[in-house]
Amino acid sequence: MTARILILGGSRFQVPLIRRAKERGLRVITCDYLPENPGHRLADEYHDVSTTDREAVLALARRIGIDAVASFSSDPAMPAVAYVANALGLPGPPLEAIVKLTDKGAFRRLMAASGLPTPRHWVLDAAAAAGDIAAALPADLTRLVVKPVDSSGSRGITIVDPAGGDLAAAVRRALEHSPAKRAIVEEYIEGEQIHGDGYLQDGRLAYQYIGDQAFFTKSGASIPIWTRWPTREGDAVLRELAAQVDAVARASGLVEGPLNIEARVTPEGRIHLIEIGPRNGGNQIPILLERLTGFDFVGRVLDGALGIRTAPAVQPAQRAVGACYIVHSEHDGTYAGLEVSEAVRDKVMLLEVIKQVGDPVSRYVGSNTALGCALLQFDSLAESDRLMPAMSSHLAVAFRPAAR
Repeated sequence: MTARILILGGSRFQVPLIRRAKERGLRVITCDYLPENPGHRLADEYHDVSTTDREAVLALARRIGIDAVASFSSDPAMPAVAYVANALGLPGPPLEAIVKLTDKGAFRRLMAASGLPTPRHWVLDAAAAAGDIAAALPADLTRLVVKPVDSSGSRGITIVDPAGGDLAAAVRRALEHSPAKRAIVEEYIEGEQIHGDGYLQDGRLAYQYIGDQAFFTKSGASIPIWTRWPTREGDAVLRELAAQVDAVARASGLVEGPLNIEARVTPEGRIHLIEIGPRNGGNQIPILLERLTGFDFVGRVLDGALGIRTAPAVQPAQRAVGACYIVHSEHDGTYAGLEVSEAVRDKVMLLEVIKQVGDPVSRYVGSNTALGCALLQFDSLAESDRLMPAMSSHLAVAFRPAAR
């Protein structure tokens, strides 16, 4: 009989996994609450069930009878993947480990218990946020980052000065984007941000390709705008990063699977983990990294869901130069097209724009307002260094301003 796999999510980020499962001859069933998502058209079956509703997903899985469950590039779906796999005795990560990694408050507690560098932080619910937040914090704090504990895609994140900024408004914004209605306030870590994907096997980080991340700040938030690989940080930083990731994996109980890693490197060279998501990066980053290094994330995730033991993951010998850039608008208005300069035309290996000419666009404030993404490959580090800082002019969004 044909094996049946339930894939949580049908967005463009899950399409690579859906395609690969179909290529292997599996019967693919997808679910989420957005029937217009492109992955559902590729699947054999679609069900209108939210990927964050664990009980509803489990009921669906039992009703249709599945042999495997998975998702791809989605933090919010991973608790349900683990919940269903654990309940049905299917291959999958431990639910407790996924919760510890996807809840930002739990993640910080895990880091502190593991003896890793951890910023001072406070988790607030709506009742706590109603009080004088600034007065309850230490007086020596100069910069804070406020986030929902359980959202993704940089939604609801604000960087604020507790003395001069509106901390209460930042917390309210974070709570609005939190399904659990909890926010985390953290001491801001100065330094350079590094970011990339890794693969955990037998409880250790067996593969990683880490790049340097840049941020968009014109909308008042701090949102990733591009990552370029490889990082300019040295081998000592990467070794320490791997050691910290291994420590967190051991403490969480996660043994195998993809990881999306974000960390800060302070001016003194100290590593601070920001997040470790138990999934691949979004914006087609796994596809880019396969092109740059040869590591097949899609195949690994599918094998893991099917319980197929694969060859040991190893650090890649091939390390090409590339980048993922978020196509975005700096203003509200109407989309009028994308102009690709001659300088990058032959560097673009994939360009996804989810808007049509005439569609409304919003100022970039998180992944939900992104217009798409571009994957690029360069001939050298020097070429990447020259082109990436000006990429908004090489992939220029044309728009008509919103009426006032």
